[in-house]
Amino acid sequence: MTKEEFDSVTRDLLVAWFMEMYSYISGGEQAQKIEPLQKRQLIATAQSLLHDIQDALDSELKGSDK
Repeated sequence: MTKEEFDSVTRDLLVAWFMEMYSYISGGEQAQKIEPLQKRQLIATAQSLLHDIQDALDSELKGSDK
């Protein structure tokens, strides 16, 4: 598997995870069963991942400018 293929699969899985978390947290009966603290922890995890992804993308962009 090439780096590009790995990046593509990883990106697809991350998007799928974010979409699943969004529907899990905001959707009907399932969302009502989740404790508020658990929702906050899931949101914090998602935010942390987004920040890590942004940092990685920024690093790649800085590296490509050289």
